[in-house]
Amino acid sequence: MSENSFPNQIYGFALSGGTSRILYQLKQIDCCYLVYPNNIDHYLEMLLHDQPSYILSLGTYSGVDQDQIRIETVCTNQFRNDYVDSKEKQKVTINSFLYENSQMKLAEAIGNSHCNLVSWKIMQLINQGKLNAQYTFLHIPKNLKPWIVSQIIDQQLIEFKQAL
Repeated sequence: MSENSFPNQIYGFALSGGTSRILYQLKQIDCCYLVYPNNIDHYLEMLLHDQPSYILSLGTYSGVDQDQIRIETVCTNQFRNDYVDSKEKQKVTINSFLYENSQMKLAEAIGNSHCNLVSWKIMQLINQGKLNAQYTFLHIPKNLKPWIVSQIIDQQLIEFKQAL
């Protein structure tokens, strides 16, 4: 392997909002990026170019069940009130590389906002074989303290890397 290769890279991104503080506190990721509605395509191009092994995405969650980080397991082609890439609703499974524990639970409520749109686009690239990566989307409850959340995620990433 050449010295310019970085095996098992973990790229992290946060959607605009409170999760950016958490993203930049994480010690177990190799690249941080903030995604806004106007730079989604630029981020996807970067992923295609860099081909990281793992992509960790963070978004804010304000719904019920504010006691655990949510590992989203499904995304759809729905963005707000429209469908992306089709005229009917489609669903894709997200096979997370992180696992549930007492502080993180599996969920199927990613919604139809930018969290879902970015996840849909990344999963399409993965399923089309254009992006050779595993993807995880974490919904962070608004009431959890950022420094606690970053410790929880870093510990999960340490355990994940040890299992590789």
